[in-house]
Parts: sequence; structure tokens; C-alpha cells
Amino acid sequence: MTNTATDARQTTNWKIVFVATLGGVAIALQMGKAAATLPLIRADLGADLSILATYVALISTFGALFGIFVGSVTRAIGAKQSALIGLMLAAAGSLIGGTTTGINILLASRLIEAVGFSVTVTAMPALIQAATTSKDRLLAMGIWTTWLPAGVAVTMIFSFFWLERLGWRGIFMLTAILPAMSALLLWATTREAKGPAKLPENTPFLGVFRTEVVLTTLVFICFSSSNLIIMAFLPTILVDDLNMMVSSAAAIAFVGALALMATNILTGKLLQLGFRRRHLLIVNFVGMAVAAAILLGPSFSVWARIAAAIAFNLFAGVPAAVVWASIPILAKNPGEAPLLSGVFFQGASIGQIIGPMLVALVVGDEGWSRAIWAVGGLAGGGAILSWLLPGTAPPSRD
Repeated sequence: MTNTATDARQTTNWKIVFVATLGGVAIALQMGKAAATLPLIRADLGADLSILATYVALISTFGALFGIFVGSVTRAIGAKQSALIGLMLAAAGSLIGGTTTGINILLASRLIEAVGFSVTVTAMPALIQAATTSKDRLLAMGIWTTWLPAGVAVTMIFSFFWLERLGWRGIFMLTAILPAMSALLLWATTREAKGPAKLPENTPFLGVFRTEVVLTTLVFICFSSSNLIIMAFLPTILVDDLNMMVSSAAAIAFVGALALMATNILTGKLLQLGFRRRHLLIVNFVGMAVAAAILLGPSFSVWARIAAAIAFNLFAGVPAAVVWASIPILAKNPGEAPLLSGVFFQGASIGQIIGPMLVALVVGDEGWSRAIWAVGGLAGGGAILSWLLPGTAPPSRD
């Protein structure tokens, strides 16, 4: 579905698309830095592990509770203003966290980051939608989808090259500077762009909960849960089951993040060419399940399991891109874009909570092979829900 407010554009402003995506990458660093710096934070502040687990989970928890609310706030104050506020909040939170000597202030700074993270992620798709023509919009959303895997890849680079040299406080300073720089770049890029300060509120707060939106959100929950089980624990799986060195496991995870980015963009192009969302989702959910079964299956060779790790990421790049690209398809007016972003972000955050919980339940002394059922079940659920989506292709473009 398209709308007249954005279809009036004659050309796509690719600068805004890429700057918005860079802002997403900068915001994704706030999620990635937590796992990388946790051991050093624990040693420095003497924090209890349960408190640090709360610190790590705050972004996902906030998104799971308040995603749609954040989307409504974004609609009220405008996508550009929201994106700038979100980036600056993340920068402020990281700066405060990196200078504190107390765990309570660290938790408060993480909450500030969580608000900034949520606001930015709900604002950027609306900003991209307003900057693109209907012909380019799906490809642009595919590019936007790379924000999270790119952020993960950058965090890995930071950790590998600079964590020991700079310490956790130095990494926090970097993850404060980059969102602030992204905000400045976004302001400079969009200051002459024409558009309403506020997005139209033609749809009631709960009006976006149509059948197709709910199904797409449930698909995203299944994807986010299954993907996080592999994405978050891949280095651990490779070290535990394949007896790899930590550096080798991290290198494979890095290649996997790059593979994810490649299929994010490819999916946007396929949608632009008219491929059906339902078909792309089903094929790739099945691919995720098969790849996970090989990766986690102890009877397969080491090289087959390494190849499956990369293949899983290739398949996993598709569902996320399809869901984010559904925003301009499902939005009945420009004001629905941030609401849909909020709903989908809330679904993704719920999935990020479910995934680790399932790992804790099913993975025991028998090893990671039991996680096959968790990933396979979630991917299978995603495929079934995808089948229930309308089978029509994306609407024709200009």
C-alpha cells in the first residue's frame, strides 16, 4: 500500500536513507557493547551477575513493554525530531554510564539508552519512508534493515581491536560519540528537507492492529526468538561443540553478520521486483530450521556445521527485511509508519526475551543439540504464520 503524502516525491533522497541507516548502526552499538564489556564492568564495579543481567536486558524489556507507545510519541513530535532526540539520549546514556562508579547510576544510564534506542528505531523507518519514492521504498527499507547486524559487526571490531586497550569505559565513550555524530549528520542532511513537523494522526492508537499487522508482528516474534538463539550464542556454540578458539568463533560470527546484511539488502531488491512477502518468509524460515539442525547436530562434520552457521545468517537476513519493508506496504497514511515501527519493534523485543529463556530451558548437560527443537519450532511457527499472510505481491511501483 502506498500513500499520496510520500508518493508525491519525484526522486529518492538516498543521503537521508544512508544517514538514517548509519544512525541505526550507531544505536545498535548500545546493544552490542553490553555483552562485550560485561566481564570488565563486573570486575571494575563488583556488580552482582543478576544486576548485570538486568542491565543487558533493559533495552529489550523496554521495547517489549513500550514499543507501540514510543511509536505514538514519534508520530506526535515527528520522525526527524524523534530520531535526533533518540540518538542524543543514547549518547547521553552511554556517556553517563562510562563515567559512573556506581551500579545504580549505570542502570539508570542504561534506561536512558533504552529510551533513546526505542525512539530511534521507531523513527528511522518513518523518516526513510518520507524520503523515498514508492519505486525505491522497499529497497531502502532493505538497506535500513542492516542497522542491527552492522552494529553487531562494528561492536566485534571495537572489542577485538580496542577493548583491552581502552577498557570498558573507553568503549562507552566511543558508543557515546558515534550516536552524537550521527545526530549531527542527520540534522545537517535533513535541515532543508521539506516535510511536516508532525505526522498526521488519521489512525487511532489501536487502529493499526489489523489482522495483517498482527500476523506480521507474530512472524517477527518467531523470527527474533529463533534468530537470537543462534546469533547471540553462536561463538559459544562453536567453542563448546566444535572446540574452536574464541578468536576463530568470533571471526565466523563476524562473517555471519556480514552475510545477514547482504541478504537484508537483497530482500529489499526482491520485494521491489515484486516477489511475494509470504513466499520469501516461508522459504527462509524453512532454510533457518534446516541450517540450525545442521549447525547444532553433533553428527555433522565440523565444516558442514561452519557452513550451516553462515547459511543460517543468509536465511535469517530475509524475514527481518520483509517485516521492516512491510511498513510502507501496510501503512494507510504516513502517520501509521511510526506506529507500525513501534508495533514491530515491540514484537522483536518480545522475541529477544523469549529466545534466551528457551535456551535456559532446553539446553542442559546434553549440549546445544537440544536447541534444535527450540529453533525449529519457532521457525516452523514463523512459516505457518507467514502462510496465513495475504498472498498478493507488493503493490506496483511508480
